[in-house]
Amino acid sequence: MDSLTQATLGAAVGEAFLGKKIGYRAAAWGAVLGTVPDLDIIINPFVDNVIELKAHRSFTHSITFAILLSPFLGWLINKVHAKLETGWWQWTKMIFFVFVTHSLIDLTTTYGTQILFPFSDTPYTTDSIFIIDPLYTLPLLSGLIFSLFFKKHSGTRRVLNYAGLIISSLYLIWGLGIKTHIHSVFAASFENQFGYYEKLKTTTNGPTTFLWTGYAVKNDTVYNSVYSIFDESKDLRFTAIPRNSLKIENFIDDRAIDTLLWFSRGYYTVVEEEGELTFYDLRFGRDDFWLGGEANYIWKNKIFFNEQGEAYSFELTIPSFNTRTENLSRYWNRVWKE
Repeated sequence: MDSLTQATLGAAVGEAFLGKKIGYRAAAWGAVLGTVPDLDIIINPFVDNVIELKAHRSFTHSITFAILLSPFLGWLINKVHAKLETGWWQWTKMIFFVFVTHSLIDLTTTYGTQILFPFSDTPYTTDSIFIIDPLYTLPLLSGLIFSLFFKKHSGTRRVLNYAGLIISSLYLIWGLGIKTHIHSVFAASFENQFGYYEKLKTTTNGPTTFLWTGYAVKNDTVYNSVYSIFDESKDLRFTAIPRNSLKIENFIDDRAIDTLLWFSRGYYTVVEEEGELTFYDLRFGRDDFWLGGEANYIWKNKIFFNEQGEAYSFELTIPSFNTRTENLSRYWNRVWKE
């Protein structure tokens, strides 16, 4: 999720655990600690893009990280605020849940989170919420802000903060629930038109849980379609996108291609542009929300080869997202009608 949401979630969790005892400091520390797992990016200037992609949302987003670091930070912050007489264990519990909720909310987005690292490098995801979703963040932020206007021992303060946490959590449950329905719609429609599929992914399309994108893999083709929860017809129109796997067949074990295949989970297309191979991860969509017309894929990786002809690295390029009024209007209209 975006940094504002992570800081807000951390602050709300901090307030829930220690707000009654230490007041605004709980929310302040929660906001700071809520962004700590994303500090894994500090290694980026010292590593290449292959290691960067493998390392992001790995150790610092794992349960192992929360277990190992929470006691140390709890002891350290307790030393800083010794006069508050909070105790290292109270700080440790708060920090642990700030870290865990950070990882859990990231788990709902398409990028994936290696929450079981180092025991598994699988980027787990539920694909049930977009990386920016106001319907999740605004209730959480509102509950937190309004709660801080009241004194730390106020029952109203706790109720407002809990209300924000509960409403935002219910929205996450809504996302998971509606995804179950969406997934069944995509599966049934694809099977009716094309028979079996090898794998199927459904994920939110844009900053709502109302419009969704589905990707079905069959043979060497990815089939894409868009569906709104308000659509009357469940007979989806799929677009076929060739994966062109033969273009990377000779480099399948090279570190760059191996990493991109691991990350994309099979939802990709490879094209040759100006004599160079480019690997597109289709899960992140296009800058037109897959609504038609000319558009760019969001997740573009240009492959680099060394003197031995091995695919050793890649360069990620994310184009400016198409937010012109016409495109946003098209998105809004597509949510409400086919």
